[in-house]
Amino acid sequence: MRVLCLAFAVLLLFSLASPGHGQPKGFCEGYCSYACGETEEWSSSPDCDDLHCCIPSPSPKKGK
Repeated sequence: MRVLCLAFAVLLLFSLASPGHGQPKGFCEGYCSYACGETEEWSSSPDCDDLHCCIPSPSPKKGK
């Protein structure tokens, strides 16, 4: 029984560490639009149908 629990725990840790956990495939992380801004990244997504998925560029972090 302990071996089964240990195997399940290891499998759970590997599934949590895999990229894209909890995010459905093709999910748009930004907003859907006909055109994206110059500083934004664009991609296609099933969520946006015929529109582009516009992902805002990350803002630069300010130093302390």
